[in-house]
Amino acid sequence: MDNLVRFVEAMDTLGWVAVMVVGGLIVEGVVKVKRMQIKHTERMAKIQHGVDPGDEVEAYKKDEV
Repeated sequence: MDNLVRFVEAMDTLGWVAVMVVGGLIVEGVVKVKRMQIKHTERMAKIQHGVDPGDEVEAYKKDEV
């Protein structure tokens, strides 16, 4: 634990920039995976309700009628 504290104290500005970049990439990956899960859930719900999941404009056509 003491070594970790020394390492953090010894990091310069470039080290902190690298940590921020890596953190940002991790957050971006988590967001992408969550979006994919939401899209998959929506697709499965469309299939269960008998709606063609590939036709995105179908919902708008129904609203126009």
